[in-house]
Amino acid sequence: MKTISFFGHRRIFQSDIVGQKIIKVLQEIALKEQVNLLIGTHGDFDNLVLLKCLEFRKRFNNDVKITVVLTSLSPLNKNKFGYSGADFYIKENCQTMIYEIEEVYFKNKITITNKKMVDNSDLVVCYVDFNKQLSGAKKAVIYALKQDKKVINLFS
Repeated sequence: MKTISFFGHRRIFQSDIVGQKIIKVLQEIALKEQVNLLIGTHGDFDNLVLLKCLEFRKRFNNDVKITVVLTSLSPLNKNKFGYSGADFYIKENCQTMIYEIEEVYFKNKITITNKKMVDNSDLVVCYVDFNKQLSGAKKAVIYALKQDKKVINLFS
């Protein structure tokens, strides 16, 4: 089974075009082999990836495994509106996981989680503008490149 991690900026532009690119990458890979998709929970790109992966699984390949990677347990708690992020993941038949990072300072949890996702991946799909200042997504992709991981950048 091939594992694919997704990383991108919190804000994205032209989400319709980026969404089409995500589907295209999934068609090129997930129609040929079994995949496990690792997706974060911190921004527009992560939300778009989750929606497109769910759409792809429903339309093309019901065997796609989607794992939502949490950096803390807070998305599992109900917010002031009574909504729990876990309700959505369970309803959509997504697995959730969290790496053992309790001892990590809270501001470093995303960075450490991203590195662990890269370490457990065969491919990294990203939406990163390399002309921008350093961001968490950019750090993750630079780390992936240093680890000789294949990277597909959807930013253009």
